[in-house]
Amino acid sequence: MKVVSIIGEKKSGKTSLIEYLIVYLKRYGKVGCIKHAHELDLDASKDTDRFFNAGAEVVIGASGEKTVKICRGKNLTELKEEMAKSGVDFVLVEGFKNSDFPKIALSDFNDVSVSNIITRLDFSKDFKGMEEKIKEIVELILSLEDY
Repeated sequence: MKVVSIIGEKKSGKTSLIEYLIVYLKRYGKVGCIKHAHELDLDASKDTDRFFNAGAEVVIGASGEKTVKICRGKNLTELKEEMAKSGVDFVLVEGFKNSDFPKIALSDFNDVSVSNIITRLDFSKDFKGMEEKIKEIVELILSLEDY
């Protein structure tokens, strides 16, 4: 399983880049994503959140189109292991800048203490005309060692 983290400042285009990468990487296998959030904003009036707040260890909300799993906090290693058990070939991580995973840093990211930056991407936030650069990044991800 290949894992790469996309890092950048807030509103820098991390989510948009990941959306594009998913489209391309799906040609090579199953893609999973892990998103870092300082706080998850779950609507307290919804049943799934009410069950969680009542003390359930795991709550799964399921519809015909989506399934959402809510569980007690896990670290990045545990989340990566869950992805592996799910059978994904690629994990795109949004954030987690201090992880050991290889990282694609967006041009606005300048924290020199962060390690394992494998490339930087300088782009306009709309990604128009960036198809060749996206393909280069996909090739870079395909060449990474498995975790």
